[in-house]
Amino acid sequence: MSAEQIYFYTAVWLAIAVTLVIVTAALLITIIVLARKIAELAGVALEVVEDIEHNTKPIWQLNATNKVAGNLLAGAKAIEANAGAIVGAMVAADKKKSGVVDKESSEPDKKIGVA
Repeated sequence: MSAEQIYFYTAVWLAIAVTLVIVTAALLITIIVLARKIAELAGVALEVVEDIEHNTKPIWQLNATNKVAGNLLAGAKAIEANAGAIVGAMVAADKKKSGVVDKESSEPDKKIGVA
């Protein structure tokens, strides 16, 4: 192989190597730019997710609210039942006091027999 051929092949391989380095550098720069954009968008997405979480927390608290409302309803029903019993006792006492006999309460219990 002559010196000219060695210089020629050296120049060809050097050109190929430079081309590969330039392409690799371009790809690396593109990857870095895209990674920064992804990181920026991830930060924005995180803020949106935090806003969504903040806005949906009351929905998750509805279960506790429903339990408390159920307890309040049970208490209100108990109060209603007790108040009805008190009113019934007061009405009976008033009738007894005034001498009015309640037809239903004065009749003995009738049991239905089977024939």
